[in-house]
Amino acid sequence: MFKPLDELKKTELIVEKKRPSTPFKVQLSLMLFSAVAVAMLLSAGYFFVFVKPTVELTTTEHAIQQAQLVGKEAISALQSRDNKAAKEVVKLFSAIESVDFAAIVLPNKTLLGNYSRIADMPLPNMALAVKQNETGLKFIISEPIVFMDKQLGYVYVEHDSKLLFESNYFVAEMMGAVGFLMLVVTFLLAGLFQKLLTNPITKMVSHINHIHQSKEYEKRLVPSEDGEIGRLVKGFNQMLDAAQERESNLSARGKQLQKLVDVRTKQLFQKAHYDSLTSLPNRYLLVDRLHQAISKSARTKSNIAVLYLDLDRFKMVNDTFGHQNGDLLLKEVAKRFKETQRDGDTVARLGGDEFVFLLENLKRPKDAARTALRIIECFNRPFQLQEHNLHMSTSIGISVYPDDGLGHEILLKNSDISMYDAKKKGPGNFSFFSEEMNNASLERLAIEENLRKAIENDELTLVYQPQKNLQSGDFRNVEALVRWNSPTLGQVSPGEFIPIAEETGLINKLDLWVISEVCKQLKIWNDIGVDNLTVAINVSAGHLISNSLLEHIKTEIIVNQLKAEQLEIEITEQVFIEQTERTIENLRAIKALGAKIAIDDFGTGYSSLQYIQDFPADTLKLDGMFIQNLRTDKASQGIVRSTIILAHSLGLELVAECVEDEWQLDFLTEHKCDLVQGYIFSKPLPPQEIPDICNTNCLT
Repeated sequence: MFKPLDELKKTELIVEKKRPSTPFKVQLSLMLFSAVAVAMLLSAGYFFVFVKPTVELTTTEHAIQQAQLVGKEAISALQSRDNKAAKEVVKLFSAIESVDFAAIVLPNKTLLGNYSRIADMPLPNMALAVKQNETGLKFIISEPIVFMDKQLGYVYVEHDSKLLFESNYFVAEMMGAVGFLMLVVTFLLAGLFQKLLTNPITKMVSHINHIHQSKEYEKRLVPSEDGEIGRLVKGFNQMLDAAQERESNLSARGKQLQKLVDVRTKQLFQKAHYDSLTSLPNRYLLVDRLHQAISKSARTKSNIAVLYLDLDRFKMVNDTFGHQNGDLLLKEVAKRFKETQRDGDTVARLGGDEFVFLLENLKRPKDAARTALRIIECFNRPFQLQEHNLHMSTSIGISVYPDDGLGHEILLKNSDISMYDAKKKGPGNFSFFSEEMNNASLERLAIEENLRKAIENDELTLVYQPQKNLQSGDFRNVEALVRWNSPTLGQVSPGEFIPIAEETGLINKLDLWVISEVCKQLKIWNDIGVDNLTVAINVSAGHLISNSLLEHIKTEIIVNQLKAEQLEIEITEQVFIEQTERTIENLRAIKALGAKIAIDDFGTGYSSLQYIQDFPADTLKLDGMFIQNLRTDKASQGIVRSTIILAHSLGLELVAECVEDEWQLDFLTEHKCDLVQGYIFSKPLPPQEIPDICNTNCLT
């Protein structure tokens, strides 16, 4: 039918011209018609002779339906427990030849009426729970009788299986015979038709395989005529057209995938080099840019500066408002940093609340101070967080290349060290690195390392500074102060180790230790008759949102059999400025125990009358900075007078700290300050000396 392959043209495959005696379409139609006609004749004969009666209703279903119909007839007899009526109903089964036994049974298996084809037939063992059951000789139906959702009983029927299914056996045999005959005929016809149909197609496939193996997809089969094979060839050529189009689409898709890969690569680069929260460069990218800046600076002999920033009191914000709000604050801080940075500079986030500015092309090292001042000034505007206006600040440490280091690690380290020196100056300050700072940093690390063991090693002690009541002259109030005598470091000032305890998270543990020691000491004083003392205890800001503080105070009061009013919990003014519902709730719970609440360092923050009025405080402690310059500073005198009036108008006691001379004491007495504390009366004393003070009206 086709020419040999070696006679084909290079770019065309020509189908041999040889017309079949009968068109292929006609041949295929005749073949299919013959097969279908034979199948239809066999199916039609079988359907009308055998299948139709059994399709309409199978014997089993018919038997079940009969049982259901009899069950409906028996409803009345079951409701009235009428044996006679039940027997009449069950006799309906006598018309069914295959039924050997039938019965109407109550739910408790009591026989109400029965029918038996064989006289005096013993009652069978009726398994009512099984709806249908077929044994070798019997087909059993147990159909429940339900009326208005209530089961009244059962219809129990036993059929003779042979009589019931006798016709089915014959039908099955005939179906099997016909099915086998159809399979044989179909097999013979299929073999014949396959040979007739596939012979020309097989030859055509060999040509198609040649195109596939030679990869000459531009070649086409050329039909010799417009018959069925010709149209099939045209269809194959159209398939090749579609394949070429698909190849083109795949090429375009490949380009799209490449673009997607480029986007994903960019995203991975972003994730690897930028902070996910603030979108600022991360440590990895900062170090890379710092390397480049150092190389460039070495060639151009210019300066670069590394500014290490740490947000002041950020831990308290996280503890008070939660990490989610802390993250929102970090985002806002990052926005302000972006607005502040110069073109060509880098601002990065290292993690937590630590940021770094990398300043390049500085003419003088001191030029970094201008940027540091701009950064500090950008914190002048408060940050809006929920319903609160947060006044934040940052401490900045500065190291300069090449003066303070030649590599990125030493520059970052030294700027970090100088940042801690800036924190010592107070919030919102900056410091340039010096070698003295490095030594101080090593001392700080030593303090931190030894502080972790100080409580367990019993290195901490408490001293108590008395407070004099200016009206009565009594000493009934003292403030507990922590002292640390380290066997390694010697006497360490609270001004050194308390900030470190706050930064490292040890402050909460220290708070609990102080409360326990104070309560134990109060019990000792109570036992010797000094039972009217009130001890003020300083508590850290972050501890106020923890339930552990309240529970610890409760436990210590109970264990040491104290009166709660003997304790006064001191908090800084900044705590109640940034108060949260949790803070207020815990303070009110502490006050509900009977303990007092004092606001320490009053006047150093940005508190308002509304804050003080709503806060559950009993005492204001005026910060010592207003007392130190009281004699010479008219403004300090006005502030002290106004604060005393404010406290009394709100029903609060006022304590003046750091009173050191008679002029200060006379001024405070004249303006009716309630309590004073300072070296004019006593330095902080060991606990065994306090009872002597309480038994006198003055100190000698």
